Amino acid sequence: MSVRMLTTDLLSLLNDLVLTASDEAGLAGCAGILLHTSRVDEGAEPGGTNVLVGTSTNGTAVGHCWAEAGGTLPPTLLPIQYVNALRVALGKLITKDNRATHITDLRRDGDDVVIAEDPDLFGGGFTQRFGAGDLDDWPRGAFAVLGTVHLTPPTDARPVENRTDFPAARLTPFLVIAQRHGGQLSLYRVHQALNVHIQIGVHYRAVVVPSGQWNDSGTDGGGPDIGVYPADLPPLKTADEPNPEPAHA
Repeated sequence: MSVRMLTTDLLSLLNDLVLTASDEAGLAGCAGILLHTSRVDEGAEPGGTNVLVGTSTNGTAVGHCWAEAGGTLPPTLLPIQYVNALRVALGKLITKDNRATHITDLRRDGDDVVIAEDPDLFGGGFTQRFGAGDLDDWPRGAFAVLGTVHLTPPTDARPVENRTDFPAARLTPFLVIAQRHGGQLSLYRVHQALNVHIQIGVHYRAVVVPSGQWNDSGTDGGGPDIGVYPADLPPLKTADEPNPEPAHA
């Protein structure tokens, strides 16, 4: 089973998802990127587009995106240590002249993953082979968290406040992705202590967990609690008020 797709699309997908993957095994989330093919109806006829879907999680965020691809790939986990090397290698294959045409073939070969330049177009070119990750390492609740959007707060939750706190580093991946793709960063939030859903463009969505502490127990969430100290500016000049002549020595 294999998929064929533009190398630029594969690299873009990996670049986005590495930002929400765990850095190493043993940490929360999963130190890898889960890939599989699916058919989506985003902006197409129902079920009309075959795509490669990628998902990653670091325990406080789940990133999920897709790119058009031909073929079929069963759920396959790319270990993060190989993903980083692969991103460097794929980047070297792309030039300004071939970015719209260069094709990569990604396939399973037993327990291995093989990624290569399309042999039909380039003969024997770049090839990289590495062992697929153990699917038991993928947290089974990730897709449920990603797909559960609350439209109203739970009836047993404390009152909704305007404020939601995040560690700065937790939001950084999504700012990077939005800037990279030139897309709008849309946040969906219903309660300060519940997950916040994110959408960027039409191919990327995510969910991020707010920090604990105030979100779970605070009571000062109506607005910022530090002051505003305006400058004492002169009034604006009216249209018929002449500008003063410049001073001369």
